[in-house]
Amino acid sequence: MQLTSIKKISYVQLAVLFVASRLFSEAMSFPLANTEYGMQRFAVILTAYVILFIQYIPLIYISKKYPGESAIGIITDRNKVLGWIYAILLMISVLISSISSMCRMKFYASSTIFGQAPDYLLIILPLLACAFAVWKGIQATARSGVIFAAVFVAFLILISVSTWNMFDVNWLYLNFIDNKDSFLSEVLEQIGSNSEIIFFAALTEHVSEKSQRTVYWYIPAVMLILELMHLLEMLVLGPFLGSANFPFFTVSALSNIVLFQRLDGIDVAVWTLMCIVKISLAMLCIRTAFNRLAGKNAGIISALAGLVIIAAVSMMFGGNSDFVITITGILTCGIPMITCGIVFPIIAIITAKLKPNKNSKGAKANENGA
Repeated sequence: MQLTSIKKISYVQLAVLFVASRLFSEAMSFPLANTEYGMQRFAVILTAYVILFIQYIPLIYISKKYPGESAIGIITDRNKVLGWIYAILLMISVLISSISSMCRMKFYASSTIFGQAPDYLLIILPLLACAFAVWKGIQATARSGVIFAAVFVAFLILISVSTWNMFDVNWLYLNFIDNKDSFLSEVLEQIGSNSEIIFFAALTEHVSEKSQRTVYWYIPAVMLILELMHLLEMLVLGPFLGSANFPFFTVSALSNIVLFQRLDGIDVAVWTLMCIVKISLAMLCIRTAFNRLAGKNAGIISALAGLVIIAAVSMMFGGNSDFVITITGILTCGIPMITCGIVFPIIAIITAKLKPNKNSKGAKANENGA
């Protein structure tokens, strides 16, 4: 059977995929000690995404200076040893992100409306959809992601309308930094959990043109949506926001609209779709990296092997809250993001300067066939 090639998408499509991926991580935030709910979170989100934009500068430079290339592609084309090191570290990083996402999704679904469902179904069914998305390539994932994002926007509007009579502006106050000691840790946690910068390091070569504009769309869009989501949660839940494991689900469960008497079921469906997008993007990173290093069949095999690992680990340890907190802590500490999203892109810029005349074959291979 002929494998589907990884073809080009637009920077807007990639930005929408990143927004969907990031919103899932925010909605599925596993309760951590550092999380503060209140007016301070508005300042945390704003500060974190301003800093995050600065961290994207090496990747923006690569996108503008070397159109049609990616950080991992530049390194692999010029130094196979470094390419293998980067690919392995990238694979470990996106697997950590995906296992964390799958475990949180399973915990979320079983804690809300699917408490009686078998654990393996909550894990296997989304991963089967991810396997199909990885097989079909990034174009199919992009088309689905845009549809899922449109569903989310409609859902957000519907929740806002249906809970309008519950809004209490008295919950809002002017002090945007309640606790200076926790403010910095929250900002760092918000920055560190952005695995999308790792995705961008691998997937830019699949953007038809001006891939740097992905960042220009993604950062403001996700920052605005997160601020609006938190505003909605504050207006409805107020001081009770911190006691809810999944605040957005709690708000949707309070909805009161005739057409959808309760929106919590739709809420779970929306975040399941977002989870599929996030894990599919992670596996497409693996496919891209190993396509370059080991041939057109190695990429898809590596990505499918990654899904098997995610399924196995999630089924074995997904019900252990200590495991979920630990693996999510590895992600939010920022080491995977800094290593694969900042350090190696800087190395890519240096290697490109040292060997500027090396012809790139990897991007063409990924474009013409996987």
